[in-house]
Amino acid sequence: MRIQVPKTELASAVNKVKSVVKEKSALPILSHLLLETGDSCVYVTGTDLKTTLIAKVDCTVERPGTLAVNGQRLASLLGEDEEGDAIFDIEEDGVVLFAWGNTETRLFSMPADDFPPVKKVEAGVALSFSQAVLRRLFQKTAFAICTEQGRYNLTGLLFELRGGKLTVVATDGRRMSLAAADDPVDTDQEIKVIIPAKMVTELASLFSSDPEAMVDVRVESSHVAFSMEGMTAISALIEGSFPNYEMVIPKKHDKEVVVGTEAFSRVMRLGFKMTNDKFRNVRLCMRPDVMQVVAKTPEVGEYTEEIPVEYSGEEVEIAFNPIYVLDVLRNVEQEKVCLLLKDTASPGVIKPYTDAPVDNYVNVVMPIRI
Repeated sequence: MRIQVPKTELASAVNKVKSVVKEKSALPILSHLLLETGDSCVYVTGTDLKTTLIAKVDCTVERPGTLAVNGQRLASLLGEDEEGDAIFDIEEDGVVLFAWGNTETRLFSMPADDFPPVKKVEAGVALSFSQAVLRRLFQKTAFAICTEQGRYNLTGLLFELRGGKLTVVATDGRRMSLAAADDPVDTDQEIKVIIPAKMVTELASLFSSDPEAMVDVRVESSHVAFSMEGMTAISALIEGSFPNYEMVIPKKHDKEVVVGTEAFSRVMRLGFKMTNDKFRNVRLCMRPDVMQVVAKTPEVGEYTEEIPVEYSGEEVEIAFNPIYVLDVLRNVEQEKVCLLLKDTASPGVIKPYTDAPVDNYVNVVMPIRI
C-alpha cells in the first residue's frame, strides 16, 4: 500500500474516528486504526467492537492495500502543524513509512487481517433525517441516559418513529426526558430501537448544525448505521424493551407554575451550591405569584430566595435534585418554562412555555421526600 493524502484532511478524519479507539485494550488491535484504500480514497476505521466509525478521505492511491497503525500515535504525529501531503508506504516487515515535507517517521503496524470485520448494515428500514434535528433531539435528552450497568435497557436512547412522528426518550428511573421533532416525517415506516449512549455521544459530535445537511439512517434488528458526507457510524443496538414512556408522563396536574428560564436556572444553581452528595435537594414552595427556593444542608449552610412566577393555585411544596432540574433548563430555548405539579409526592413535569406549555420537549422529574 502506498498513498499520498492531504495531511490536514487525514488529521481531521483520524481525530473523529479515534474517539472509539482504546489506547490500552485486552485486544491490541483495538488500539489501532485500519487504513484501507478505495477508489481514489482511503477509509479510516476505528472500533471498540460495539461502535465503529469510518471516515473517507480523498487521496492519490499509488498502490492499493490496507494497514493497521496505532490510532493515538498516528493522531499525535498528524497534530504537527505542517501542511501539505503525507505519504504512507508499507515497507518490509510491516513497518509503515509516514512522511511529509522533510519529515520521515516509521511506525510499527499490526497485520490488517487481525482487525475485526466491520458489520455491514444493508437491510432493514432506511430513511433520511436532518442532522441538525437529530443533533438537537440527542442533546436535549442524552443527559438522562442511565449510567448504571445493572439497568442495561436504560443505558441508551430510545429512537422511535411512529405515525410519521420522530421521538427520542431517555430515562434513568429518577427522571425522564422526551424530545420530538417539530416536523412530521413523510413515511409509513416505523422504528423503535435503543441506541447505546456511546453511539449517541459520537453522533452528537459528528452531526452538523447546517439545516441542509442530511444523514441516512438504516436500522436492522441488531444494528444501526448513520451515514453522512465522508462519515459512517455503526453500532450494535441495546437488546431488551424500553419502558412505556407514555405511562410515565403524569396525565393530571392541577398546579401550573410559569417561571423565567434564566431566573429558575439562577436560583437552582445557587441552591445546588448549598447542597452536598448526602443532601442533594432543593425545596420549592409555590404560593400565588411567588416561588420560594430553599436549600438547607447540615455542615454546609442555608440559602433562601423568592422569585416572581405566574401561579394562582393553593400553596404546594416539593423538593428536587437540582442537578436534574438544571440539566433540563440548560436545554430549554424558550424564555419561560412551565412546572406542572400535583402534590408533594408526585412527579413534576417541566416543559418549555410560550403562550402555553410546549409538548415537544417533556421532562419528568421524581421528587425527593421532604
